[in-house]
Amino acid sequence: MTNMKDEIERIGLGPNARKFKEMFEGQNSDASRSIDVVVNQFFDAKFDFIKRQKGEYNIFAIKGRVSNVTANLFKDKLYDAACEDECRIIINLRDVSLIDSVGLGVLINTHKKADKSGGMVVFSNVPERIMNNMEMLYMDRYLHFAPDMKKAAQMMNW
Repeated sequence: MTNMKDEIERIGLGPNARKFKEMFEGQNSDASRSIDVVVNQFFDAKFDFIKRQKGEYNIFAIKGRVSNVTANLFKDKLYDAACEDECRIIINLRDVSLIDSVGLGVLINTHKKADKSGGMVVFSNVPERIMNNMEMLYMDRYLHFAPDMKKAAQMMNW
């Protein structure tokens, strides 16, 4: 068994959304519900990004929308990991509900940076609807996709 270094880092609700909600704490319940709706729509409050180091793999899990609103929350972490020599990165997209053009740009740039440094990025557990869009855009010919985490790890060890 390999020496497994487990390092978990998590990004949840963005700082702007937290500040916005704090401004309205103590308001009546109708106002609180309205604020929750606004925060969820404009700040992607249900967004989460988890980084985990497991052995030689950097594993990232994204939950929510990969969009122009959320990209700044995680792109630097992806780019830093991708610039490491011979990096092995698995990005689990199981809980992603949407990828817009900015989000797709971040994923493509991560792939390019890893390729340039002799590494590899594999996207795993891609929801069917998103995978259909990736195929329509011919991204399946450029990016690496695996049906699950185990297959993603196997792709890197061929």
